[in-house]
Amino acid sequence: MSDGSTPQPLPALAPGGAADPAPAPWALLAPTQRDDLQADTAHADAAHADTAQAEPAQVDTWSDPSLLPPPSAPPERARSSALPIVAIVLSSLALAVSSLVLVLVLVLGGLFYFYGGAPYVMSDPVGGYSSMYTPGRVTDASGAVVTDVGTYDRPATLGEHTLSWPTVSGGVVEVTVTDVDWDADAAVAADPANPPPDPSAGYVLATVDVAYTGPGGTVPTEDLYLCLESTSWASCHMDLDVATAAPLRDIGALTDGDRATAIVALELAEGERGSALISVETIDGEPLYLAER
Repeated sequence: MSDGSTPQPLPALAPGGAADPAPAPWALLAPTQRDDLQADTAHADAAHADTAQAEPAQVDTWSDPSLLPPPSAPPERARSSALPIVAIVLSSLALAVSSLVLVLVLVLGGLFYFYGGAPYVMSDPVGGYSSMYTPGRVTDASGAVVTDVGTYDRPATLGEHTLSWPTVSGGVVEVTVTDVDWDADAAVAADPANPPPDPSAGYVLATVDVAYTGPGGTVPTEDLYLCLESTSWASCHMDLDVATAAPLRDIGALTDGDRATAIVALELAEGERGSALISVETIDGEPLYLAER
């Protein structure tokens, strides 16, 4: 009988004419579920395989030295600069040049000291003084150089000759003993502050004219030494604390063209005026001698 539905197949007959029993409902679904389960398992295996390929293998780098990163190179040492060495060399060279310049200045200054300006004629050496001190010279009233006088054996003449020496600054100091009071006890005693002379000697006052020319200058009280020598006596003005009308210490520094006069006190043993010599010298000059004519 037809009701419009799809005809259903008849159940197969079992051998012997008996019909096979109808399959259970879940049996009809089992193959499909089994196939889906197998497909899902295969898909999961494939996905796992893909994941395994995508993720890198975890390797123990601590146990395999070949996989460790190469050791970093030590920091490069700072290169030493040559500038300090160059600076030291230049400093040494500058010091050497400065020393050479100083030596040249001293040598040229010494040459000028002895030979600069007008010719300076030296007097005879006195007892080897010329090798230790600066030689002086003797000139007459006209300014002409007088040779062979000014020594202990051949003294220059008091009031007539002028004694002079070059200075370290390149100038010339001149000294003229213009007058000598050989019996000056009364003049010195006029100042009650002055002490009496030695019992065996008497005072002598020498008037000295000092002039300076050239560069630099001189301080007479520091740079000049005046002494009186005789057979058995010697005295120098700086050893006597005697005030005079024009003390040498009152003369200040003399520079080019300056001139001054001083009176210095000396002592002389009684009865030795005939052998008396007045000597004058500078701080670095040889002594020159004067005597009465």
